[in-house]
Order: sequence, then structure tokens, then C-alpha cells
Amino acid sequence: MGRKKVTKTVYALNKKDDLRTQVHDFEDEQNAKLEALLGKVQIRTEARSSLTGESSLAAYIDRYVELRSSGAISRQTLTSEKRYAQYVEASIGDVALRLLSSEDVERCILAVPRLSKEWALEKRREYEENRRRLEREGNHRVKKPFGPLRVGGPDLQHKVLKFLREVLNDAVDREVIDRNVAKSRFLSKNFRKGRPLIDPLSEEEAARFLAEVKALPLCSFKVEVLLLFSSGMRPEEMLGVRPSGLSLRGAPSARITGAVRRDSNEVEEYTKTSTSRRTVPLDDYTAEAVGEWLDLKRRRLRGMGIRSVDGLPVVAELDAVKPYSSFINEWHKFIEKTGFDGTRPYALRHTFATLNLAYGENIKTISVVLGHATPSYTLDLYVGYIPSTSAELSNRYMGRVEAVAA
Repeated sequence: MGRKKVTKTVYALNKKDDLRTQVHDFEDEQNAKLEALLGKVQIRTEARSSLTGESSLAAYIDRYVELRSSGAISRQTLTSEKRYAQYVEASIGDVALRLLSSEDVERCILAVPRLSKEWALEKRREYEENRRRLEREGNHRVKKPFGPLRVGGPDLQHKVLKFLREVLNDAVDREVIDRNVAKSRFLSKNFRKGRPLIDPLSEEEAARFLAEVKALPLCSFKVEVLLLFSSGMRPEEMLGVRPSGLSLRGAPSARITGAVRRDSNEVEEYTKTSTSRRTVPLDDYTAEAVGEWLDLKRRRLRGMGIRSVDGLPVVAELDAVKPYSSFINEWHKFIEKTGFDGTRPYALRHTFATLNLAYGENIKTISVVLGHATPSYTLDLYVGYIPSTSAELSNRYMGRVEAVAA
């Protein structure tokens, strides 16, 4: 017994020494890698610190976007900023920061539509050449004609101007330049932010649209459209609603905490404002349809031997998030079949807002349900759809006061 015990002890000690050696080797290896990375970071930092007022605007923008890509902003925002940077660098990127003037900024903003059209034509020519190549290789499948060119307008001009202001604000904060020339008053007047397109359905159109939706068999698309129609949520928010955020009894409601971006198959948590996280009401018919759809989906999953994953969005077909592209393809087929050509999914959100305001619902309530930052923003968008109450206002006022006195 003593010999056996000694053997075990010696083996354990040897194993411990061997593990300690492996740990030390691993630490030395990782420390060497870390030192190499720190050296690269130091070199890059020194390169950044060399940016002065003599540096070009393009170089400073590259540095600004690189710093922002470290996780300070979402992936979608980063993609947008890189797109805005392309317009700036193509027009005034070679101008030194110290020599940049408000006239240079104006020249950049005026060039946005022209550059947008040129790049859109280049992309169209690439697509056409790709189609001809496929035909030469024997692919003669009928292809849809190209849609109209999408060219940037006032809205994109305002976004590029806003991006330039943020970049130059950063340069001012770092004392690279003395003032932000992109904040000139004439730029603000000439390139104002465009109002979003408001395209609601009329009351009669909304009634006919709802009848067409109710006539659909139970499926994910029917649930998707009902959620949009009854709650005013955005399409990307609808695709991200989870079963855990639903309350289908009593006063039905849905909790919105994230959205499926148009270029992603994942639900991203909201990072903009706290007003985006909200609870929206559902009508009884939609709540019943959602409950039936969830039961049907769970039975399908069990039949396929897949464990039901309630953490996935409500409208996910099986066990994966439904991408926005799949929803929009189904939407186009539906509106073409039912005679609502040209109607956007966002039109249901605008219909929800305009009809509720026309019915006399409180503007604060509608603002909260829509997820707007302030009621004043909602009022500015939909003021034309709020019925006027000025007729006979004085008579109603005087009559009520006199009734109290009597």
C-alpha cells in the first residue's frame, strides 16, 4: 500500500510540474504577442498624432471612422458613415484641414447628387455586364428588368453635411483647427433636413386592406402584416418581436426591445434612444392569430424533431430569424395581387398614426406607441391629419362656463 501511495504522489507532482511549465510557456507566448500588438498600436497612435491642420480632410476622416469602428457605434451607423465619407473624399478630400472653408463644404454637398448618379450608373453597367456574361455561359433564365436609378437628393445632402459637422467638431475638440466651418448659417438654410415620406392609406383603403389580410390562411406573413397594421411598429421591429415580450391575455400587447436590420439576419438591441424600447397595444384579433401561429409553429418543430426555441422572434419560420429581404419579397407579391401597388410596409405605420389622430386619440399616447423621442416630433409629422376643432370653439367655451355658473 505504501509503494502504491508513493507512486501516486510522485505521478501527481510530476504532472503538476509539467502543467506549471506549460502555463509558463503559454504566458510567455501570449505576452510576446501582446507586446507586438502594443508596438503596432503605438506606431498607429504616433501616426494619428501626426495629424495636424496641414493634414488632408480625407486622412482625418479615415482616422475618425477608424476610431468609431472600435464599437462606439452600431454596424449600420458605421456603414452609413463610410458611405458619407466617400462623397466627402471624392469632392474635397485633398483640401487641408487648415484651409477648409464653408464654400468647400458647400461644393461637396452640391456634388452629392452628381456623384450618386455616376456611381449608380457604374453599378448598373456592372450588373448589365454580369448578365451578359451569364448569358454567354448558357444561363438564359428570364430576368426582371432593372428598376429606376436611385440617386441621392436633399435628404442625403443633409446627412453628408451632418457627418462633416461631426468630423470637424472632433477636429475642434482636439485643437487641430480653430472653428467648424460646416456650421455656417447659409449651409443650414440651404441644406435642411427633409421630412420623411408620409403615405398613409385612407380609411376606406385601410378597411379593404385589412379584409384582404384577414382572408389569408394562417401563416407567418399574415401575422407580420397584422402586427404592423394593429400596432404602428416599424417593419424591422416587427421581425424582432419575441414570444417572451408578448402578453396575449387581458389587454394584449407586445414589448419591443430590438430590430432586425435590413442587411442582417440577427436581432440587434436598440442603441439609439430609450423611447425605442416600448410596449405597444394589440387588438384581440391579432393577439388570437399570433397565439395560433405560435402553437402551430411549435407543433411543426416538434414534428421535425427540433426543440422549440421561444427565444427566437415570433415570425421566424422554424429555428432562424426571418430576414427583412424575405418579408419584403412576400409583401410585394401580396400588394400586387390585392391591387395595392406602390404601398410600402411603412404605410401601415403611417395609417395607424393618422387614423388614430383623426379619431381624436391623444397625441402623447400616439407618440409613445410609435416610439418617437417627443410628442412635438409626432405633431410636426402628422399635424395635417389632426382634425381642426376651431369651429364653434368660442360658443362651446362660453356655454360650458355659463353652465357652471348656473
